[in-house]
Parts: sequence; structure tokens; C-alpha cells
Amino acid sequence: MTAHARVLIAFAVAGLVVAPRTGRAGDSEDADRALFIKYCAACHGEDGKGGGVARPALVDAPPDLTRLARDAGGDFPLGRVIRAIDGRDHIRAHGSADMPVWGEVFAADPLNDRLEVRMKVRRLAEHVRRIQEPGG
Repeated sequence: MTAHARVLIAFAVAGLVVAPRTGRAGDSEDADRALFIKYCAACHGEDGKGGGVARPALVDAPPDLTRLARDAGGDFPLGRVIRAIDGRDHIRAHGSADMPVWGEVFAADPLNDRLEVRMKVRRLAEHVRRIQEPGG
């Protein structure tokens, strides 16, 4: 079984364990957090620090998403984060990635048009921006 297959299986199983918790209906921050929990928390953890329930199945540890701004010299790398989440620009000849290609996953859903795919990716990136450590 390939590493990518193990990750997808772990993500599917973790999806049963990690249920989204949202606050007030209509609150975009809560909705973005729920989207993050649904798609990212299995690997990155609900807090974004990399300790999700699927972590043991991964070859490489997921990065701590709360330190991206700090690691980029204080500026949140929004474009880089969007491209990483979308994943469709990744040059696969450079090696396999454990992270699912969310742009393809979202686009495969017939209910998502191109704008909806871009909005989901952007909302995930905005949530990651909001969870940056202070001083980052």
C-alpha cells in the first residue's frame, strides 16, 4: 500500500472520529473552522499544530500551521498556503505528497463549481491565517 493510500484511509477513518463543532450559524469564522476540522484536522489537529489522529499513519509529520507567518519572517504566506491546499499546481514528479489534493477533491463534487472550489480553498487558508501564533 502506498503512502498516499495510507493517508487517504487514515483520513477517512479520522473523519469518523473528528466531528466538526461550529458556533453560531452564519458566523464565517466558525464555518471556516468547521471546514478546517472536516478536511484538515485529521492530520494537522484541530489546533493546526500537526497532531491529528491520522498522524501515526503519515510518513512525514504534518507541519505546524500556526507557525507559518513566523517562519516566513512575520508575513503570512497566503498565496503559498492557497497553492498548498489546492494542490493542483504541485509538480508530482518532485515526489509524492501525503496531503490530499483538495482542489481536485472539491472539484470532483458535482455540487461545486469552479468558484465554490476556489472559495473553499480560500476559506481554509483564511482559517490558517487566523490561527497563527502571536508575533508571527
